[in-house]
Amino acid sequence: MARGRWKLSVEQRAEEAFSVLIQKNRPTRTFSKETLQENLRNTDVALYFLKLCLEWDDSKNLKVFRSGLLFVIKAKGATAVSNSTGVSRITLYRMLSPKGNPRLSSLLALLRELNFHLWVVDDDFIQRREKVIRPKDQKPISRS
Repeated sequence: MARGRWKLSVEQRAEEAFSVLIQKNRPTRTFSKETLQENLRNTDVALYFLKLCLEWDDSKNLKVFRSGLLFVIKAKGATAVSNSTGVSRITLYRMLSPKGNPRLSSLLALLRELNFHLWVVDDDFIQRREKVIRPKDQKPISRS
């Protein structure tokens, strides 16, 4: 983790992991590549990391998302994930490889194991993704 008084939030750690692991930018002194991979064990960091992977994946076969999912599964332990989902470890690696073609049922089983869910949105949402106000960013409604 960061030394001294500067600590990164969950979102910042996920953005840093996305920048280094997916976009192949150089890691900082504070966060090595190994440290960022260890951070993916945290469910909140993994959630924001996978959100970034999915939001910025413009490929037809979800290459970036599958790569990010593989990093998260490796951080959690591929054997443990494969045992709990019923998908063999070899199948897990094959379906998340660049040439892999995962079945929807297998992908949903993986996401369920990680306590994540898929969400379907329209094109308008994708076009406005920079302006999305998430519930945590909204101000609470005061009752008078």
